[in-house]
Amino acid sequence: MKLSEQSRTSPLVWATPLIGIILFILAMGAFFYTLHTEDQDQAQLRTIHDVELARQTIRTRLLAIQDRLMQISHNLEQDTPPTQNFQRYADALLNDAPEVSSVLLIDSERVAHQVTLPKNRVVEDFHKTDRSVEDAESYWAFNAARDSKTPVFSRPSLSSDNTVYIEIHAPWFIHNVFEGTVVATIPLNALLRDAVPPSFTQLYQVKIVDGGGNTIASNTSRSIDNAKLSHEVPLDPPGYGLKLRAVLYRTSTELFSNMLAWTVIGLSLVIVWSFVLLFRHAKLRTNAERRLLAETKFRRAMENSVVTGMRAIDMQGRITYVNPAFCKMTGFRESELVGMLPPFPYWPERSYQNQQFNLDLILAGQAPSQGIEVQVKRRDGSLFDARMYVSPLIDSDGNQSGWMTSMTDITEPRRIRDELAAAHRRFVRILEELDAAVCVHTPDMTEGQYIFANRLHRDWFAQASPPKVFKNSKNRPSQFEPFEWLNPVSLRWFEVRRRAISWVDGATVTMQVATDISSRKEAENLSSQQQEKLQFTSRLITLGELASSLAHEINQPLAAIANYNMGCINRLRSNKVTPEELLPVLEKTNVQAQRAGDVIRRIREFVKQQEPKRSDCRIGKIIEDAVGFSRLDARHQAATIEIEPFDPSLQVMADPVLIEQVLMNLIKNGIEAMHALDSQDKQIRISVLASGKIATVMVQDRGQGIPEDIKSRLFESFFTTKSDGMGMGLNICRTIIEYHQGQLWVESAPEGGSVFKFTLPLAELSVRSMQTEPIMEKPNV
Repeated sequence: MKLSEQSRTSPLVWATPLIGIILFILAMGAFFYTLHTEDQDQAQLRTIHDVELARQTIRTRLLAIQDRLMQISHNLEQDTPPTQNFQRYADALLNDAPEVSSVLLIDSERVAHQVTLPKNRVVEDFHKTDRSVEDAESYWAFNAARDSKTPVFSRPSLSSDNTVYIEIHAPWFIHNVFEGTVVATIPLNALLRDAVPPSFTQLYQVKIVDGGGNTIASNTSRSIDNAKLSHEVPLDPPGYGLKLRAVLYRTSTELFSNMLAWTVIGLSLVIVWSFVLLFRHAKLRTNAERRLLAETKFRRAMENSVVTGMRAIDMQGRITYVNPAFCKMTGFRESELVGMLPPFPYWPERSYQNQQFNLDLILAGQAPSQGIEVQVKRRDGSLFDARMYVSPLIDSDGNQSGWMTSMTDITEPRRIRDELAAAHRRFVRILEELDAAVCVHTPDMTEGQYIFANRLHRDWFAQASPPKVFKNSKNRPSQFEPFEWLNPVSLRWFEVRRRAISWVDGATVTMQVATDISSRKEAENLSSQQQEKLQFTSRLITLGELASSLAHEINQPLAAIANYNMGCINRLRSNKVTPEELLPVLEKTNVQAQRAGDVIRRIREFVKQQEPKRSDCRIGKIIEDAVGFSRLDARHQAATIEIEPFDPSLQVMADPVLIEQVLMNLIKNGIEAMHALDSQDKQIRISVLASGKIATVMVQDRGQGIPEDIKSRLFESFFTTKSDGMGMGLNICRTIIEYHQGQLWVESAPEGGSVFKFTLPLAELSVRSMQTEPIMEKPNV
């Protein structure tokens, strides 16, 4: 049935709500006329009283916020550091005063360092942290609070979202030094919403107006012109000519309210019942027809748009329905197929028996639930693979009238499936032949369980597998960082790498690749041993070059000891000496003996071959020992060694003997670079600069400098510019410095010559003491 054929609505149904509306208007007019005069007088008195109460409520809330800001500023003066608890103070203020839209901490340069907003807002809604607050009214209030040392209310300002707000600036000091202000931002609309009681706002339109009577905040956007039922009072704080104005837009007496309520309820029931009747009568047939039409169109559109071929047959196998997709697949029209009995024209001639067997299974209700794969012939004679699913066709009475068959073309999916299977076999073959152990597992799998593991993984880790979580050098769990692992069973080293990947089912799994690095570890150990031997050999060579100077250094205290002993013997033989006269001579003899002993001790420590051990040591002591060895060679070459003043307590993480070897090599190279200069120009300068967590040691000579083309190769193995050099000194020095996690490089000195620089990590004690001014003195060398 068409919608235009609906029966006409009864006039009585429309007349009932009309009569109710007329009665409602007449009753309302009578009530308003009777009580209008009395309501006006009572409403005006109530308006004045309520406005005064609202002003007192707003004043109390603003003063309470002001006191809380002063309390926060006092707490900041006592906290260490001052701003550590600011977030907690600000959150407490925002929870207690919902009208506050933000709490800011502004420093003396008027930069907002911290901004606290309610939980449902973000910082970008109002102020930007670490940016200057340039609002003119905020600038005035900031200066006024700083000068008066008391909280100050700002004049009203307009924000970027056209919201009028005021600010309360409370100064805070540390040791009577002005540090900034704690600022609470209060939108006036929010102040009216949260500070004025809801019962008041339900009766009045509440506004805040300026001195010219312009509205700057209101609890409603509706305009009300009711001068007789309005009242305004000054709003202080914040002052500045602001006034609170209330306009009454709802007036009623208790009697009027009760009578009006009963009248409205009665008339509303009549109106609601009338419209219910009208709705039920007018919409029942319309909705039924609309649903039927929509259902029909939907089913037809679904049948036409579905890509699955649909075919219905009756209990004898006759085709009763085919959809357009089925016709498109086979190439036959619907009129050609409907009503046809088997054999059907889309059956291939060579598979009649199989097709008839499948049809018999369908008619007997024994079709497999996973579907039937068949070949279908198109009208043009081409074939394609299809899968058919069969379900009973039940009519509206619940009786089976036939079978519904859905047919899907699986030619392309089957081809893709075959290609994927072949690709999978190739992929597995490649993984099986890799020279690395590969496995995939999920985090919840136990030890030895894997989604996939190749042949090498099964062979290498049959009895012991790498741990799933390994700890790095900082002793923190690290799941995906590569690490080296020693198999406790095979005693071979493996480098294990892991990464998270998305598996074929979408789940996140971990892929592990392990490579045998036993050969590399053996080579590294052998290289480390060779390097240590090379360093020791270099020290012996250096000591051999200094042998003559060291012999002279030892002969001096030995000769002095011999002279002092001979003098004592002569005096004792003459019997003209007292113990008091011999005591200074013996003390001098002891000093010379200790001097010779120090030289021998330094030689033994320098030559002793041992494992490198880094520890906290004074860089000044290392420089003193190195200069003590090199000073004799410098004396023979008529050169001087100067040490610029630095903090004598400065400590580094280093092996003293290795760093001493580096310094001696650099000093020796510097002395040799100045062999052609006059004696007064031969000068080696050593300085130390500490910055951050590293110390930089600089050894500067005044020689001819190093050409640019040689600088790039200076630290290469076996590269030397000396006719009798081996080219290993600087290479060993760089290896030693890199072992200490530092760097060694060379630069040209501004006044001529070269500067060799290397860095060492500072000890923790020296890093902490960097906050204080270092004591500048020259080490005793």
